[in-house]
Amino acid sequence: MLKEYHIVRVRVSKTEYYSMQENAYLGLAVYDETDSRLRFTESHFQADQQFNAGQEYKISGKVVGEEEKAAVTNFTAKCVEDGSGADKALSFKVTEIKVKEDGVTMK
Repeated sequence: MLKEYHIVRVRVSKTEYYSMQENAYLGLAVYDETDSRLRFTESHFQADQQFNAGQEYKISGKVVGEEEKAAVTNFTAKCVEDGSGADKALSFKVTEIKVKEDGVTMK
């Protein structure tokens, strides 16, 4: 089953992360439950944002159509395709999913 998410935050490490600015989502991603893949279909990342194959990322998103709800879905995922900004449709292999009801905070 496919589910669309507006991406609100991508974290590489505790000190390096990208959050949405001025109500502009970082992009739109589609999560495919069958193969546990999260694919970015559009991206508003800064041009210098790099995604490297093999790197693990924490990606937070809100289900499309449910943006007003407080619930945020946090994906732990490894990048399986290199990409920079909007140059490519990025693909991530999801290893863990958690839904938080109280905001966009991650461990």
